[in-house]
Amino acid sequence: MEFHNDKISEAVIRRLTDYLRCLRCAHEEGRSMLTSKDMSEHCGLKPSIIRKDLAQFGAYGIKGHGYVIEELIAHLNKILGLNNTKDVVLVGAGYLGTAIARYPGFIDANFNFIAAFDNDPEKIGGKIGRTNIYSIETLNKYIENHQIEVIVLTVPSSASSGIVEKLNSDIVKGILNFTSMVFPGQMNDMYIHNIDLAKELEVISYCMKNCLTQKSDDQKIN
Repeated sequence: MEFHNDKISEAVIRRLTDYLRCLRCAHEEGRSMLTSKDMSEHCGLKPSIIRKDLAQFGAYGIKGHGYVIEELIAHLNKILGLNNTKDVVLVGAGYLGTAIARYPGFIDANFNFIAAFDNDPEKIGGKIGRTNIYSIETLNKYIENHQIEVIVLTVPSSASSGIVEKLNSDIVKGILNFTSMVFPGQMNDMYIHNIDLAKELEVISYCMKNCLTQKSDDQKIN
């Protein structure tokens, strides 16, 4: 399977991760083949969109049978850079950081939390599961020694800018930011993805009030 990644949108890449989750679930159920229609029911997308997305990356199903699950999982893992385990560092060992580090889904996706950092003396020297917690003062040295490319940021927003600005962008290339500070998508040659959980609930609040009402009104008209 060959593919060209020129001008592939982030929206397509996000859909690929949905397809991968769908494939993993089917594989766990003991299935060997999966059709685009099967995936559409799981992902809420038209089968034609799924086939088009996968075709962009050289993945084609068998007519009348669908996709070979193990082959497509391996292909998507390679596209997403998940064919090898990536070591991840957690910065901020509070309630949210601890919950994230304990989330088992990261292991399935080949992400390994090998260290956590905090400025709380009571946390330093402790563990989150098997992950050691170190002083935030040693973060950059640890990154340099272990060549850590991915950071998960769960510190107070007031501290986030200072931490990000001091990171060595020759080594760190990706940041998953859970603080309320909004960083640009690309900064100092690093890709940053912002996730504000309160913002997500704000969107749900709006959709509960407006989207569901609109759908109900449309049904009454029809």
